[in-house]
Amino acid sequence: KHKRDSRSNPKQVYKCNSSIYGAPSAGHNFEMLMHSVHTKACGLTQTQPEPSLYVRIVVDRNDEVVGYLIVAIYVDDVRFFGTEPEKEKYLREAKGKIKMTIEKPPIAEFVSIETYQDFETRTCELKMPTYWKKAASGYASLFKDGKMKVRTVPLTAYDEKLLKEVPTEEEIKEARYLPYAPLLGVMTYPASNCKFEIKLAISKLGSRRNGWSKKHFEVVLRVFEYAVATCEIGIMYSKGLDPRGENILYAHADASLETPRPYGCRIVMCNGAAILFKAKKQTLTAPSTTWAELVTFSDCTLDVRGCRNLIGELGFPQEEPTPIGQDNQSAQTIVNNRGSLGQTSRAMDLKVLSSRNRIEDHEVVTEDTRTDELIADMGTKALPENPFVRYRDIMNGYSLVKAAYPDKQMSEYVYEGGSSNTLEAVQAGIMMLSVNANDME
Repeated sequence: KHKRDSRSNPKQVYKCNSSIYGAPSAGHNFEMLMHSVHTKACGLTQTQPEPSLYVRIVVDRNDEVVGYLIVAIYVDDVRFFGTEPEKEKYLREAKGKIKMTIEKPPIAEFVSIETYQDFETRTCELKMPTYWKKAASGYASLFKDGKMKVRTVPLTAYDEKLLKEVPTEEEIKEARYLPYAPLLGVMTYPASNCKFEIKLAISKLGSRRNGWSKKHFEVVLRVFEYAVATCEIGIMYSKGLDPRGENILYAHADASLETPRPYGCRIVMCNGAAILFKAKKQTLTAPSTTWAELVTFSDCTLDVRGCRNLIGELGFPQEEPTPIGQDNQSAQTIVNNRGSLGQTSRAMDLKVLSSRNRIEDHEVVTEDTRTDELIADMGTKALPENPFVRYRDIMNGYSLVKAAYPDKQMSEYVYEGGSSNTLEAVQAGIMMLSVNANDME
């Protein structure tokens, strides 16, 4: 009440001589400054799909690459890498054009993401253990005696069922003092960067951010406990291990039919691990599983198209169509054939059916995959510890590296897999080889 009265009937008003947070146009002007410095002064090219990336590729008379530089801008933080001559040239050209502080490598952390490069195994690991440990320390008072339980899955079927329950007004009032939204926000940032396996849990928890009960808050705490327990697990990219090849894109798409709207998961991978992971509720109601699968497949083709454009601008054009793993035969039949559609299929949006065009343009291709081998299943519903852990560590690249380098130190929660976790077995799983009727004949 006091807050409302002070705004509508203020007794005292202060005049600011200048904007507290800078001029309204400051953000745009700073962006234009960074663009000018990198394109005009430094001679870099801004990538079209991702404006925060700038690239320069130097070739000799025989069109062979002799140098390169890639610059990533995150607001006013800049990270760059490339060949030594190009890095030195970049620093010379940028000096004097913009105020900057140069930190000497190696830079272990950037926007809370820690990078661990291993040149012996040729791997690059991204994770956020320090971030999670600080978060755990800050929210320790929410747990009995400040101790957290070790959890091996972020979301159980029971948790999923709880989140579907709509809280009453009394329950919302009783739980409104609990830091549901702040704790959810703390987990959302890592989920978007290198803790992809909790994205489904974050999405489902987000459905209650406007009103929650104590039971819902307990689910948040359980997801948080999983993330803290597995804080040493992130994303691990590798060189020379991915059976698809180096810098070759491939994807997975899956959906689960739910009311009122299905959940879909799209994963785009490269060099052994995911570079894009989306798990979210679809915007429209689907009358059938095939419909839900087609919507997710269509969205995945757009993700793939964007990634193909970006990786092509970085100097790695995709020569072949990008395979997208799918386990629904009806959906595959519809997108691969322009025959007559069933009564329900005719009602699909044209944007969904336009995925046929991307197949015909040889940008993507469907890849029939067994349901128990489709790792996108982890982003559509809560799963038991196995297969969740197996899917997670195929998605994040740990299984592949562990199979190739058994002695490499990793988190104790990385999937072991027993005797089946050989390099050949993991590579075969990544390839998602399937047997169709023609092969049987």
